[in-house]
Amino acid sequence: MNATGSARDAPAPREAALAIAFSNLGHVYTHMFTILYASAVLYLPSVFGLGYGELLELASLGLVLFGVGALPAGWLGDRWSQVGMMVIFFLGLGAGSLVTGLAPGTGTLFLGLSLLGLFASIYHPVGIAWLVACARKRGITLGLNSVFGGVGSAAAPIFVGVMIDYFSWRAAFVVPGIISLLTGATLWLAWRRGTVRDVRSEHSPPAKPARGAMRRVFIVLTLTMACNGFIYTGLTHTMPKLFETGLEPLIAGSYTEIGLYVGGVIAIASACSVIGGWLADRYSARAIYVSCWLAMVVPIFVLTSTAGMLLLAVAALAMAFNAGFAAAENMLVAHYTPFRWRSLAYGAKFVLALGIGGLTVSLAGRTYDATGNFDLLYVLFTGATLAAALGAMMLPGRRAAPAEALGARA
Repeated sequence: MNATGSARDAPAPREAALAIAFSNLGHVYTHMFTILYASAVLYLPSVFGLGYGELLELASLGLVLFGVGALPAGWLGDRWSQVGMMVIFFLGLGAGSLVTGLAPGTGTLFLGLSLLGLFASIYHPVGIAWLVACARKRGITLGLNSVFGGVGSAAAPIFVGVMIDYFSWRAAFVVPGIISLLTGATLWLAWRRGTVRDVRSEHSPPAKPARGAMRRVFIVLTLTMACNGFIYTGLTHTMPKLFETGLEPLIAGSYTEIGLYVGGVIAIASACSVIGGWLADRYSARAIYVSCWLAMVVPIFVLTSTAGMLLLAVAALAMAFNAGFAAAENMLVAHYTPFRWRSLAYGAKFVLALGIGGLTVSLAGRTYDATGNFDLLYVLFTGATLAAALGAMMLPGRRAAPAEALGARA
């Protein structure tokens, strides 16, 4: 239920467009806010007097909550209100960012980062389920949604670099925090006026899959999504340090320049999510999923042994293939999950994908402090990529859903 009336069974076109806009904006905020610290931490040893790895570990609980919180958030989205949960998402994200940016010591910094992870956990199970219910063409809509997430990931290191070099590291959290609070207030007003409402049926319901296929997909996606959480969080949180150490000072001599390179790689990769979504609308979501996992193996394996411009190219390849399967994966979840449990299903997905990521950050910090590099970590990433690729091959060998059912030609 929303604030003023009952939820609609299906959204009107204008209402659907507004819901998709808020969902896409939420994806920008989610990926931006959760990796602001990955770049800011390069500067913070001089502020708090601790080592890089020790400070990086402060984000680990927040990233665990980013995953663990997705399950109750998804349940509440299904049982209470998707729009209401998104209002809480924007307001909570803003509050957590302000606490982080105004932190006088590491205890408050830890609290702020944990709040960021907790409230960010709302987006993926709720925002994506909301988006899928409103979408006419799921593949391209999910692909574009992934681009918005990529925009957030790409903007974060650039924004942090500029704030550190020209203003203050605290501004890197305070400014976005205020913007998120204003966005939450705007969505609340739209919800109160009935401009956006909860959706209780979808535009393009898929054909019902066989029970055996549902079980197999559940088992396989449990494996692949856990692997992806391990790899994706590791890539985004270690890339600033990899670029700081692997790029020559002439081309990356300031925090702004490092941020530009990290943001550029992520921006290039995010464009591949649109291509992946376009392909998944027209061909087999399974084939796109398997192909991208296989293509990631070599770039992940060689990444830490490269330097200079080759490092940038290999990092872009690894991130591009990772982004390329996002729409296909979400289509598979949507097809093999009943609508009434959709938010909960996405919540379960992101418990794995994001909760494990928090452990990755802790491992990355400890590994770097102990060895001065991430070589061992990337060997583990390679093993996880291979395991996910082999697991993806076990998915049912047919389209995720007929094109007509998915609205691919609507």
